[in-house]
Amino acid sequence: MKVGLLLLAFVLTVTSATAAQPDGVKPSKPPEQPSAPAVWPPRFMQNLPAEYVERLRASLVAGTGRLSKLRYSDTKSADSIGWVRHGMPSLILGGRADELNRFFESDKFVVSSNPKFGFSLFGVSFVRMYGLMNRRTGPMKGLLSRKAEENFEKGLWAVAKANSKLAEAKRGVWDMEGSENHHLASKSCDLLVAQFLRKLPAYADQKCDDGSTLAEQYETRRAYFSKWFDERAKRGQFVEAGSPSYQGDSVSALFNLRDFAQDPVLRRKADMYLDLTYAVIAEETLRTTRGGPKSRVKVGHEYDGGFCDRGYDLLFNAPGRAFVPLGVGAQSTSNYYPPPAVVNLAKDTTGRGVYVFSKRWPGPVAQGGGKGAEDPDGPLWRTLDPERSVLRYGFATPSYVIGSAGLDPAWLDDASMGFRWQGVVFDSDPLARIGFEVKPANTKDWHGFNPFFSVQDRNILITQQWAPVPPNPRSALPAHLRVYFSPTLDEVQEEAGWIFVKAGGAFAAVKVVAGSYQWTPAWKRAERVGKDNKAFVTLDAESAPVILIANQAADYDHDFSAFKAAVTAQPIRYADGVLRFAAITFYGPSSPSQVDGRTVNLAPSRGYDSPFIRCDWNSGLIYIRKGNDTELLDFRDPDNPLKVVGAPITSAFPPGVGADQPIIFNKAAR
Repeated sequence: MKVGLLLLAFVLTVTSATAAQPDGVKPSKPPEQPSAPAVWPPRFMQNLPAEYVERLRASLVAGTGRLSKLRYSDTKSADSIGWVRHGMPSLILGGRADELNRFFESDKFVVSSNPKFGFSLFGVSFVRMYGLMNRRTGPMKGLLSRKAEENFEKGLWAVAKANSKLAEAKRGVWDMEGSENHHLASKSCDLLVAQFLRKLPAYADQKCDDGSTLAEQYETRRAYFSKWFDERAKRGQFVEAGSPSYQGDSVSALFNLRDFAQDPVLRRKADMYLDLTYAVIAEETLRTTRGGPKSRVKVGHEYDGGFCDRGYDLLFNAPGRAFVPLGVGAQSTSNYYPPPAVVNLAKDTTGRGVYVFSKRWPGPVAQGGGKGAEDPDGPLWRTLDPERSVLRYGFATPSYVIGSAGLDPAWLDDASMGFRWQGVVFDSDPLARIGFEVKPANTKDWHGFNPFFSVQDRNILITQQWAPVPPNPRSALPAHLRVYFSPTLDEVQEEAGWIFVKAGGAFAAVKVVAGSYQWTPAWKRAERVGKDNKAFVTLDAESAPVILIANQAADYDHDFSAFKAAVTAQPIRYADGVLRFAAITFYGPSSPSQVDGRTVNLAPSRGYDSPFIRCDWNSGLIYIRKGNDTELLDFRDPDNPLKVVGAPITSAFPPGVGADQPIIFNKAAR
């Protein structure tokens, strides 16, 4: 009876959630229910928290939704990724097993590849299905027929044989082919496919097109990723930081390493790295909306789908909002679950306090290490400089998160420079935000490289258009800064040369310091974001600075008039391209910015610094704390990574709660 009620609850959850899809996410047809009962949860998931197991199943059910569009009778080889991505949860739940295996056994099934990278982003899904269901090492043995399994092996080998190059595997861990998500997807697949096939009689003695064996590929790539985890834990995690799509692809690849790597040291490092990943996301996330600076966030991702991370919502039950089951992929078929310190940090949406967070993140390319046709492994390879970094800075409260990237203008070649996002997100609505972007004169070849240059002091951010040439094409100029105002904000008012905003429990103000601006279109309140109601102000002057201020309404006793009066009373001094406002002196990219008369340090001694995560730059010893929950991650010994959950609290740990103060104008007078 209890099992029946649980199944009914899942069906009701998925049905009721369909109408609550966030704007920009089109609801699919109701997913097909399993045609035969399946054991749930699978044995390897039985130690997970019960409420999380329920969400996992709901996510799997949602993941089968598009399978209804696929029928064996009229399917094509190009549909193979759909059969994998939507068939994987269906097989786990007991649905359409005969038809699915029939497709995977057939000549219609192919493991797709990318002409540039070999194993592609799709490859992560093919590898995941085989890793889960193969009869030798998979935790879900028996779901694939023997012939289907052999067809997977045949397809994986075909891609590896043609594309896995031992010379590439021997490159340094700061060398990267193309974008980070493609690099991690393709190279993790190279490793795992070599691991899976290297001892099978049909493939053990085979050689890749470059003459290497799978055994050689495996050992070299295992060593590569073991060092990659160490170095990135010490010097910053992701180049494509904060991107809801690109970083998500990278995380899915790392889930495969965590779940399927046969080397226990490598699996432990991947598990620890995911803990750090979700701790970083949690302290930057307001309910389910990630704040702080981001790379590779285009307009479509930015405004329509929000900054939500499906895996984050699944893990932590969409903190502060209603959980909507969606197909997630890697997380929904993994037994990974973070420790209490990370869970507490993610789920506590009101008790974290007020705090600054900063991280040094990789991105700058080494001198002479840029993409070039002369690279023997291809023109997409480049070498990052491990000694240089981007400073990701943010200020978080229970009502808003504001963030920006601190850049050295001398580092024009930066792998993280494309389509940066900065601004403020609010707790009132998943899509409530003020953000910046640059509109080029010509969109041809425009990749939004280093679109703006900024400085931030807690809850005050100053920025201006940058878009240097190179790396941008000259056809992009003149490029003009634009400020986006979400229609889901509560109020937008113009007064005394400022644009004032109310959003839930927060106030904000925007000032275009020089020249005029135009609304395109005029802002209008709406419950949803659509393609025709995204309101921007576009600056007339190319290099005019813009000031953005955010405060909790409580900072001004919930008096919007008092906030506006205090802000407009602040002197603004702007002359010869230099802006002085509050404690900030902003020179743009011509000279380092100052706060309180001191030059902003873009390379602080701590690589992670917040009330919840603390680590000295390049140390590999990471302290995580939320309240009295702790975790210690030690990457210092390459052969013995150490994870300690519930470590005794010492002075090395951060305080576990934020106690910083925002800038509040006229505080004494009030």
